[in-house]
Amino acid sequence: MSYGSNILGGFSGTLFTSTGYNDNSAGVNVGVAARVTPALDPNNINVRGTGERGLYDILLGMRDPRITVDFLPTAKSFLATYQSGITPIPYLHMRFGTTDGLTFVAPKVNRMSIEARHNEAVTATMELWAGGNASYPSGLIRWGLNTPPTQSWGSRVTTPYRWLNTVLSVASSVETQWTSWRYEVVNNLQRLGNVATGGTRDLKARQRDVTGQVVADLEDFEEFGTLANVGSEAAKFNITATLDGTDLLNCNYCRWGRLEAPFGPEDLIMRRFPFTATDLTTLTP
Repeated sequence: MSYGSNILGGFSGTLFTSTGYNDNSAGVNVGVAARVTPALDPNNINVRGTGERGLYDILLGMRDPRITVDFLPTAKSFLATYQSGITPIPYLHMRFGTTDGLTFVAPKVNRMSIEARHNEAVTATMELWAGGNASYPSGLIRWGLNTPPTQSWGSRVTTPYRWLNTVLSVASSVETQWTSWRYEVVNNLQRLGNVATGGTRDLKARQRDVTGQVVADLEDFEEFGTLANVGSEAAKFNITATLDGTDLLNCNYCRWGRLEAPFGPEDLIMRRFPFTATDLTTLTP
């Protein structure tokens, strides 16, 4: 009787990127993964018709490989380079142990959020769509059992960024009283099919949405009113979010949304400042 098992534990999964596949290119660890959700939707086509109460057949459609990752970032350039949804990651590897894993081909960021909270590590979430410019079905590669791709796997980076590695500026003034800040970029990707191969011809980023929120412990309601002053219809302001010296968000055209200051008898009066930005960077008319 055998008591062995090949069931994998989530703790064994690590994320790497590389510029090539099975070619000895460097595999670079990009963060401390907290939760990973690989997904593959075959987009089944249900065939119905008269003469059958059920289905005549189930046809395969254009498959849709995606992966969502909650992680503690360790590489600021990874966030800055790929958050726009324009530049694909050549290869994203979900590596389990040393011999098993999945590789996502040419994924692009559909949605990304990053959050800094006082006295905590910086967190990020990425939803990536894979398969751009890949013939069917190579948008997602399952490694052969015990035959991983030949990469020069780098060491894991075990020290993520913390809140002190970030700087938040509002209206060109560094804000020092925030409890947390976050922003989210949604690139509204569209998957274009390749009718010759059944794969994905391209992943195109459409109009982008950028929103966020600042939570701050202000000294009094006068300071709240100063920060929240939206009396002028034309008044817009800059919000800049910097991680370890690299601007992730820097836009001159931002507005506050619904402003709130909820509190109970046991709370300090924290103010919430949701905002909308025109883009990740300032527009060039």
